[in-house]
Amino acid sequence: MEQTRIIRLQSFRKVGIAQEILIVGLGYLVYSQVRGLAADRVSDAFSNGYRIVALERDLGIFKELALQTLILPHDLLVHIFNVVYFYGLFPLLLPTAIWLYYRRPRVYRLARNAFLASGGIAVCFYLMLPTAPPRLLSLGFIDTLNRSLTPAYESIPGVNPYAAVPSMHVGWNFLTAVALYFALAGFRGRGLVMLLPVFMFTATVVTGNHYFVDGLLGMLVAGVGLGLARFAEHLEDGRKPAHAAPVPQPLGARASVSEGIGQSRGGGSGAERLVVGEKALGDGAPVEETGAFLGGGGE
Repeated sequence: MEQTRIIRLQSFRKVGIAQEILIVGLGYLVYSQVRGLAADRVSDAFSNGYRIVALERDLGIFKELALQTLILPHDLLVHIFNVVYFYGLFPLLLPTAIWLYYRRPRVYRLARNAFLASGGIAVCFYLMLPTAPPRLLSLGFIDTLNRSLTPAYESIPGVNPYAAVPSMHVGWNFLTAVALYFALAGFRGRGLVMLLPVFMFTATVVTGNHYFVDGLLGMLVAGVGLGLARFAEHLEDGRKPAHAAPVPQPLGARASVSEGIGQSRGGGSGAERLVVGEKALGDGAPVEETGAFLGGGGE
């Protein structure tokens, strides 16, 4: 019997894993294909890139080049931020998703839905606002990925170099950190995981791949996706059948039950106790529920 239960559980998990791979895989396939549709809008991408620079200058926050210039003389920091940028997204996301799926399934479902929702929002920006990253503009930025062991974008097939806005490197890293924060409830120091998007945000700027605005917008898109996922979770919880509340008994019925209990203590027969209980709870009440209600041998 126990072996049959284990086999069924394993089969259920296999079906669940296949289903998740299908959902997430199709979601990312659609995301990457739609994301790449604007890859040929080169002129628009460069125009939008210079517009973002002009906007940041007007706001007084165009400090990306100054930050990169500050880091470039320190080779170790350059390598660290290159590693954070390249390996801090999917190489971190995939093992986190597997762990959540097995150990924190409710958090996994929330995070998965948040990723899918935020990805859908992000591709709308990529289509409407193709944007060249700072490293491609003639402003003095350096593509630091070419100075490290991490692969450069040019070596990765199918990548759209004009999908700078929003930065889902920052947005999805933020969602990963939030999921870990929820999953580690009860653990001291779990707030440290929220430093992950801070490092990623810095890495996207230091490597010359994103503007400050990109990272801020990426976190905003991720936050909206998380809000939509929480709303969907709330709706799903509302559709689940609630446990039946105990039916209040009339005063007379309570007296009858008390009388039945008194008779049982006074040595009445088992048949008499059942008859009294059945009258108190109404005709047709199951014997096991009656016994449980009266303090008998219920589970």
